[in-house]
Amino acid sequence: MKQKLTWGTVIFFIILIGLRAEAMANVFGFPSRNQVEQALHSATENWGPLVCLEGEITDVTADGFRFRASDHEESFFSHQDAEVFVNGRAGLCTALRPIAPGFNFDARLYLDRAGVLRLVDGWYVGVEAEVLTIDPERGLLTVQPLDHAQANQFRLSPLFSATSPLPAPGEVCFFLFDWEYQVRRIICAP
Repeated sequence: MKQKLTWGTVIFFIILIGLRAEAMANVFGFPSRNQVEQALHSATENWGPLVCLEGEITDVTADGFRFRASDHEESFFSHQDAEVFVNGRAGLCTALRPIAPGFNFDARLYLDRAGVLRLVDGWYVGVEAEVLTIDPERGLLTVQPLDHAQANQFRLSPLFSATSPLPAPGEVCFFLFDWEYQVRRIICAP
């Protein structure tokens, strides 16, 4: 009797571990933003309140980068005095070069009161997924990443262009996300 109970317990734990491993493998994960948040906290302590500019990096040179703000105004910034983060991790400014023409890193720039750039938060995170459902009124998409069995629901970002067409259910597209893990751009095959 003891042996049957022991084998039953062993089998139970093997099944339990297998189920937990499968559930973890199917979760779509975004890069952690902890390093950026800690650096922002430190920068605020060192230089006081910071001004945040949102936009995208359109070009990177050895001296700095071109930044197009949300209002489409372009400026050049030196990154000499700034901490640079790429997808939530400390990185180099050269990693923020456009992926391809028109496929730029989103960026949040943090400047001190004197206008000196202190932190660059570059973000280019996406996933290829099949569209399952669309709720345009609520701005919700349900998608299933091609490499996961679990469906995920995402909101459309305020950065998503209202004139951009939404894909149809069944289409496979590439979804780019903003810092709040909302869909900022959808790229579908023609």
